[in-house]
Amino acid sequence: MLEKNRLFVFPTSRAIRTFLGDLKGSNSLLPFTLTIDEFFKKSTIINDKKYCDEEQRFLFLKEAIKDIDVSKLGISDSFTKFLKQNEYIYRFFTELSSEKILIEDIKTADTYDYYFEHLEILSKIYDNYVQILDKNGFVDRVTYFKYFDLNKSYLNKFSEINLVFEGYFTKVEFDIIKAISKEVSLNIKFFSNEYNQKSLEVFKEFIEDDKIEIDFEYVVNMSEKKVTYKNEMKSQNGYVEIKGFNSRVNQIAFIKASIVNCIQKGINPSNIALVLPDESFASTVQLFDNERYFNFAMGKSIENRKLYEVSNAIYNYLNEKEIVNIERLNYLKIDKKYVDDNIQKIYTKICTKENFEFLCEYIKSFENNNELCEKFDDLVYKLKRLLFISENPLLVKDVYKVLLQRIKEIKLDDINSGKITVLGLLETRANSFDAVIICDFNEQFIPKASVKDKFLSSKIKAMTNLPTLSDRELLQKYYYKRLIDSSKEVYISYVNSDSNQITRFANELFAEKIDYNVYDNSYRHILYNNHTLKHFDKAIIDRVDLTKFSWSASSLKSFLDCKRRFYLQYVLKISDHDISLKPKSFELGNIVHEILEKYYTIDESNLELDFRKIENLFNDYRSENPLLALDLEIWKKKLHDFYIYDSKRLQDSKILALEKSFEIEFDGFKLKGIVDRIDFNNQTNRYEVIDYKTSSSLKVDTFKNYEKAIDFQLEFYYLAVNDLYKDDNIDTFYYDLNSVKLIEEIALDKKLELLSTKLEELKELSKNDISFEKTEQKSSCNFCIYKTICDRE
Repeated sequence: MLEKNRLFVFPTSRAIRTFLGDLKGSNSLLPFTLTIDEFFKKSTIINDKKYCDEEQRFLFLKEAIKDIDVSKLGISDSFTKFLKQNEYIYRFFTELSSEKILIEDIKTADTYDYYFEHLEILSKIYDNYVQILDKNGFVDRVTYFKYFDLNKSYLNKFSEINLVFEGYFTKVEFDIIKAISKEVSLNIKFFSNEYNQKSLEVFKEFIEDDKIEIDFEYVVNMSEKKVTYKNEMKSQNGYVEIKGFNSRVNQIAFIKASIVNCIQKGINPSNIALVLPDESFASTVQLFDNERYFNFAMGKSIENRKLYEVSNAIYNYLNEKEIVNIERLNYLKIDKKYVDDNIQKIYTKICTKENFEFLCEYIKSFENNNELCEKFDDLVYKLKRLLFISENPLLVKDVYKVLLQRIKEIKLDDINSGKITVLGLLETRANSFDAVIICDFNEQFIPKASVKDKFLSSKIKAMTNLPTLSDRELLQKYYYKRLIDSSKEVYISYVNSDSNQITRFANELFAEKIDYNVYDNSYRHILYNNHTLKHFDKAIIDRVDLTKFSWSASSLKSFLDCKRRFYLQYVLKISDHDISLKPKSFELGNIVHEILEKYYTIDESNLELDFRKIENLFNDYRSENPLLALDLEIWKKKLHDFYIYDSKRLQDSKILALEKSFEIEFDGFKLKGIVDRIDFNNQTNRYEVIDYKTSSSLKVDTFKNYEKAIDFQLEFYYLAVNDLYKDDNIDTFYYDLNSVKLIEEIALDKKLELLSTKLEELKELSKNDISFEKTEQKSSCNFCIYKTICDRE
């Protein structure tokens, strides 16, 4: 029977759950268990000091860099950037203190003074930081080793401590271990393979002949300084499957297929693990978990929750007023006008507690998950502690960026989910599974690059006995080999493309089993239903009174060109949803029209028209969209020729109106539109109706082909100007801005007669049901937004 006063220490909480699960049927009291982090905290005490939390630590570090030029370290001293970058300095300091290395030791090793300037700066920051901690009565991992004592009253509760070691002991940690072993019997179990020999050097003094054999399990009694157990380890896996995919997402299809395969073989789903070398991929896996296979040990990402989606959508919109960002607001039911009136108004102003709280409350109002709201409240509370202590006031836009970064880091606890455990590599320590699935087995993820080598080279680190990049990579390889060797079945996927390849480590593990083919098509059916589009091909017959419509030239053109398109657009009002970065012709045309309108708008203080005014107007429409930005630059150059040509024209003419809207009655129909420009020619004493055209394929009807005309835009404008000025002396022109010339509508009178005929036909059609059939001219479908519905792709 297990005794009450024995303590078992494991690397992870998951390993504890597995251990206790195996004991449930033993009819005995369960032993005490702790993770190794909890063990170190409970086994030591700090007298007369408080442990520094993350927010307080940041403030102390910010104070420590005051009056120090940290830009030479590649770090910014601005509050918002340092909020993220301070981790680099802190991790460097903790690494040194954990290994009992002084910055002076590194200076000695740096014989060529290559890092002298960096080390001098870091040394000043370190001294300042330690002084600030001491002055305020705090300790953290940087100074912990100076002040800790053993918590003997706690340790003496146990007759024996059994610790499962997976990883690496720092010098400070191993000193604590040795001190504990003098107080209570301490057994350490560890596993040896070719990749963790350096981390096991600390145990060599307990091994006969100082030789730790590879692929063995050991138990060392630290108190008695001897090996009490030694056993050869053999690989458990009898099945390995490796598949490559062109698309990262398509690995999820392989993952699902592997799960089904395992279950069909009789493997308990609770003993299947999905390991993610890059834990951020969990959010993508989560999106495709329709069957609810998975439970996420790292917690669930909130990137697909309203709190993050709304905050991210507003942030993107405030920074770029692109159509894709506007459509995202609409999709999420965010009131654009409210954002413009309330958040945009304060976005570039100093952030106060009041407007920060207003911003947070507005974002939170979209979320209804109680757990997420509580975690968000906690985040806001911590940020308020940081943001409003700064001596330098911050702008709302900078604070928003920090807030968004912190929101993205929130994880939700995954409870009552599937049986398949999804976990990161470190969570696999001291665990074994019947089947393990590892995705992203690529060079960029395995072994994963460390962020702790920012300030020093591996050579200097090796000379000062600090863990190097190579040491950390070997440790990761150790974890993978332990995981794979202890699993009966192993399924591995990787991305195989021009820019991605399987990790070279795979050749060390299973060189003969690597498959370099790609299998996207073989598994595609699992993620994507290959439904063919069901096109709407039925006749549409409806009673519509066309005389009740208010017709624009474009809606009439749509009806005459394709009745089906007219019905979908103007009766059913189905709008286009395309949010491509490629600018649409009307988007560019609208900007050019607006620029010309503003250019010719009379400025009482400056009646001179200058091309510099056009250039300045283009600057107002600068876009982050590179495609639109390029088009605008091209049109800026084109309008220079227009400026010269039109300046000469206006010597004999006068502009009467710009962007003149109208709504008139004609032959029993309401006609509406906006005339781009109305001039009066002093030489001919005639009005000139001008319609700007940016299209490079402008065509004008002639006396030979006008009978087939469907575009009556200039006729609409003629009727509007006639109604406005009560005068028939009107000429109508297209202003071709590409070739910079006026093109007259020479068949105007004939087309006005034809327009009357077409409108009479609309009256006749309205007396009965109308068949809104598709056009027979399939060339009209090339740029139609409804061509998918009509199967005219």
